[in-house]
Amino acid sequence: MKFTKRVSFLVPALALALSACGAPSAEVDKSGDFYLALPRVEVVLDDKGVPSIAGLSADAVRTLTFGTVDLSLFAVPADYVAWLKSTNTQHIELAFNGSGAFIYVNGKALPHIEFDNTSIANTGEVALTITDIFAPGFQGYASLAKRFLPLARSLGLGLVIRLPKQDGVAEIPLRELGAPKKAVEPRPDTSSVQARIVVDYDANGVPSVADISVAEIEQLFGLDLLVLKLDPNFVRAMTNKGIQHLSIRSEGNGLALAVNDKPLPNLVCDADCLTNTANVISTLNTYEALQINGATIGMKEINQIVKQFGPELRNVDIELALRFPLAPGSQRIPLPFASMVN
Repeated sequence: MKFTKRVSFLVPALALALSACGAPSAEVDKSGDFYLALPRVEVVLDDKGVPSIAGLSADAVRTLTFGTVDLSLFAVPADYVAWLKSTNTQHIELAFNGSGAFIYVNGKALPHIEFDNTSIANTGEVALTITDIFAPGFQGYASLAKRFLPLARSLGLGLVIRLPKQDGVAEIPLRELGAPKKAVEPRPDTSSVQARIVVDYDANGVPSVADISVAEIEQLFGLDLLVLKLDPNFVRAMTNKGIQHLSIRSEGNGLALAVNDKPLPNLVCDADCLTNTANVISTLNTYEALQINGATIGMKEINQIVKQFGPELRNVDIELALRFPLAPGSQRIPLPFASMVN
């Protein structure tokens, strides 16, 4: 019986292999002792949201695996499938390779995560440092992340989820694998909006900007700005962990992130990606109106704003840093972005 169960699990694996015939979907780092690059796998959803692989329906896979594998458990709610079908969303692709994690809708690129050896290693170290602050009890997972994240550079995986197509609508092709990558766009010399904000928190979690404290503003104007303050225990924990600042910087092609002087994986989205994202958001937002605090907001107007101003985000140049008190005996670590005031 155990042998039968083991063999039964080979059936979906074989189906994946059959559906994934062809060249690997991505280039990976092959310099080490391990790498894995697989062809692109396609999963097809029917109108009920039930998936099939390589032409094998959920019922067929369940039969062939003696009931041990039931694809219907991974079904997508039919309402979501109908909604996506109504917006002519024909396929969604998730891709992972040695340089990042990507998502495409109808073959159009949306924002993706970009990393290299340094940022991957930094992510593991930062996770190990802050997990007990943000997710107590999950330190073991952080240790695993630090150990296994470097392998991400050696993995190439791709998954396409095909959705039911409207009758009479032309089929949208998948993106072409192996197409040359677009050159990285240089950071704009001039931007429409430019800003730098360094927020300093004291030991009580009270922020100040340019030596003007929130406490002073509260006294001057009689305001309650509690929402801007941090829990003193959180600030103390960040100080004890040696985290002096968290930084984010918008650039022409995305967002750069850092903890202290350690760069993390970037969120990348060039001009074409911003246009794609604005179009996808406005297409998927099919609500007529939204009720917020008794007020009715017309969603069509919001869609127009998204489509008009979304692509202009590439002309926004903003740097933001949250800076925490120094631990006793520590030296100040300069902020990571050269154009920021340290």
